[in-house]
Amino acid sequence: MTEAQVPLNIHELGIILTALSSIDGRDDILIAKDYGSVSALKDRLQFVYQQLDSSSLSLSNDFEPSF
Repeated sequence: MTEAQVPLNIHELGIILTALSSIDGRDDILIAKDYGSVSALKDRLQFVYQQLDSSSLSLSNDFEPSF
């Protein structure tokens, strides 16, 4: 198997996008050698993120993340 579907909520996707944005140039090159372009993955995830309902983006104190 080479693909999997993982359900993510908007908060989890935001965490991944933030982490991908923080990858520096050297690490980007190292990752690309083994797995492919970080920026291409980020662009794909950003597109999905923009399609999600962002009306509930603010975290409240009673919010319990799924992780």
